[in-house]
Amino acid sequence: MKYIAHRGLSSQAPENTIPAFELAATEQRYFGIETDVQTTKDGKFVIFHDDDLKRMNGITKDLKDLTYLEASSYPIINGYNIKKYETLRIPLLSDYLDICSYHNKTAVIEIKRVHDITQLSDLINILDNYASLSYIIISFNINYLKYLRALTSADLQLLADEIDDETIYDCRVNHLDFSLSKDYISPKWVNRLKNEGFKIAAWTVNDPKEALKLESLGIDYLTTDKL
Repeated sequence: MKYIAHRGLSSQAPENTIPAFELAATEQRYFGIETDVQTTKDGKFVIFHDDDLKRMNGITKDLKDLTYLEASSYPIINGYNIKKYETLRIPLLSDYLDICSYHNKTAVIEIKRVHDITQLSDLINILDNYASLSYIIISFNINYLKYLRALTSADLQLLADEIDDETIYDCRVNHLDFSLSKDYISPKWVNRLKNEGFKIAAWTVNDPKEALKLESLGIDYLTTDKL
């Protein structure tokens, strides 16, 4: 089972920031580093989880309504050990990819939202600039993943809180794997998905005993804040 650092090493530095990514990158135990990607009003791919800047930046503004210059003008004021990192800004996707590439970590990229689905072509073009980079793209939006499947043979995973026969069929047809909430994973589902040839990721697991249990079930990837 391969371990993935959730939003970087977010138990030691504010999530989705360059320090969090750099800390995860220097830890040998992490196969990959997960992050969240959105587009700004002017079409830049940036690293940010929430729809708005209230939680991380203390500003009641929606990211989708801001240009990158505007979004990056608001400092990040929340997160673990924030007092150690007083000049943090919202990073560009390229900042994260540079770190993953340099440290030979798999980039696990969650597509949160884009203004237009055709912008995913630009995303693939950006990723193609990193010849040696391995990456996995994940999303709750299956339409994003279907669009991407027409552009790339890379590993794609559907994020899901629950699944059904229709979803399994859709993923099989489009060659998508699964990234499932730890609370939904059961031996029954793991056995079925494994028998049908799917890879399975689990999120977000911070208990060592729970991690061992999931590993015994045959989970392929485990996303964690601190393990």
